[in-house]
Amino acid sequence: MRLSPRFVFALAIAVLAAWALLETRGWGIKTALYPRVAAVPLLILAVAEGLLSLKGDDGETDESEPMDFAVTTAVPPDLASRRTVVTVVWIGGFFLGVLLLGFQTATPLFVFAYLKGQGKEGWLLSLALPVLAMLAFHGLFVNLLHLPLPAGLLWRALGR
Repeated sequence: MRLSPRFVFALAIAVLAAWALLETRGWGIKTALYPRVAAVPLLILAVAEGLLSLKGDDGETDESEPMDFAVTTAVPPDLASRRTVVTVVWIGGFFLGVLLLGFQTATPLFVFAYLKGQGKEGWLLSLALPVLAMLAFHGLFVNLLHLPLPAGLLWRALGR
């Protein structure tokens, strides 16, 4: 048995998951459902990972050769940089949309804008998938989990 960085990381994750479970002890069932559903499997998997790391089972046999990690050179650096900036702008745009309009409005708008703008998809798919995203989002977070989703800053400023 050996103490490895892998074990320390698994222990840290297990402690965080246990802390989340302890914090939700006095909460109502509706409020505590989401953190508990996330924390219980996380705790179980972190403990299992910690035990495996103590045992020294890293999944490699003696006959296997270690893999080298190399960044691909197939994509030119300027193209990779441009793609990174575009991705960050899309994520920032979604964050700004959620902040200004709220999740329920920003989600279908973002899906539509991404499919039409970045994906260059046709109108049928660009209209159908945002409706599906809106129904799935509303069904999961509002109807099933009963999460209160605040209105965006713009809606609050307009008094809605």
